[in-house]
Amino acid sequence: MSLIHRPLYLNRLNRLMERDEVKILVGARGVGKTSILDTFAQSLLLGGVNRKNIVRIDLESLTYRTLSDAEDFFDLISAQIADKGKTFLLLDEPSRIPNWQMVISGVKNIFGADIYITSSTEITAEDTAEFFDPPPIFLNILPLSFQEFQNFYRFPEEVGLKERLEVYLKVGGMPAAIQMRANESALTAMLSNSFAASIMSDVLKDTGTADLDLVLNLTKKIAAQSGAVNSFTNIRKMFDERPPKVATIEKYVERLRKSYLFYAMPVIDMRDGEPIPRVAKYFPVDLGYQTLMIGEQILTNEILECLVYLEILRLEVGCTIFRVGKSTVFQIERSDLGDRIYINTAQNLESAESQDAAYSPLRAIKNLFARWVITSDENAVNSDDGIKVTNILDFLTSE
Repeated sequence: MSLIHRPLYLNRLNRLMERDEVKILVGARGVGKTSILDTFAQSLLLGGVNRKNIVRIDLESLTYRTLSDAEDFFDLISAQIADKGKTFLLLDEPSRIPNWQMVISGVKNIFGADIYITSSTEITAEDTAEFFDPPPIFLNILPLSFQEFQNFYRFPEEVGLKERLEVYLKVGGMPAAIQMRANESALTAMLSNSFAASIMSDVLKDTGTADLDLVLNLTKKIAAQSGAVNSFTNIRKMFDERPPKVATIEKYVERLRKSYLFYAMPVIDMRDGEPIPRVAKYFPVDLGYQTLMIGEQILTNEILECLVYLEILRLEVGCTIFRVGKSTVFQIERSDLGDRIYINTAQNLESAESQDAAYSPLRAIKNLFARWVITSDENAVNSDDGIKVTNILDFLTSE
């Protein structure tokens, strides 16, 4: 299977090259972390780095299936460190090895290696604080954006953006699945296998399979309410029969979040700037997974909001969700520029009622920062009082 080159992430890695921090690429299984490290290794070779100075180890390959000891892990790496020049150490999933932080820290301090690692489960600053100084740099890796999707799906020229987006909503952005485009059953199988790997290896890790049905049911219910404001208590109410305990739901929702299958955004009360206790919005990492869980979907306001959120996440800007009255809006912040944008979404703006629902929360925000509405409505225009209205296709394809 050929590599999908992703300049967005490759450029970010190139900018970080030879900085002293350990670089950690995090994201759900199947989003392309391994391929990004492979293309980075290729770019190092093209940039003149000697092949002996690039150590590439995938700790989830069958070659290392019996490796489970920190000392053996250190010996494996140290045996491949180059005699001359800086070594670039590129590792997949080292966190499956006990005391991996100590090993990585030792390699960095003893050999001065430039280290890049991937992880399909959350690694927090607290997990590494004792070992890594300076703290690591985290890069959040997402499935292909709509722009990237178009580059690799190879649409005929006559297929317009609207039709392409419809395919994207169905297929999603998992790179391996996209390469199965000519075979729908193979595409579905690839998505199913990737999703199952996340559930079994990450969400249900160390718990056995006793709660598999519960986790799959829970995942479907959260996916069906993508972008809705929810609490663990509200999620429990979605179960018609034998609802699990709130504590059980909280445990598995947290595991789903830590495996990057969903992103959980706390909801902040605009009146006092405080988080609303135990309330969040949950967004699926990939719309292909969403289709796998709940079936094919059209561009509802909830899906529109998910597209906007994932695109914001890719841009690596500050994002907060505020509750304004009964509605929620995104606050996007560039701290380096001191700039903010407030964004609401609307499936359409055809009626006075739909316009009021979209504009009112933004009008309630009493500051001078820009306010946007992103919509699937193709004929909408800016409001009379300066709210910018942008079609979702323009938003997803703009630079």
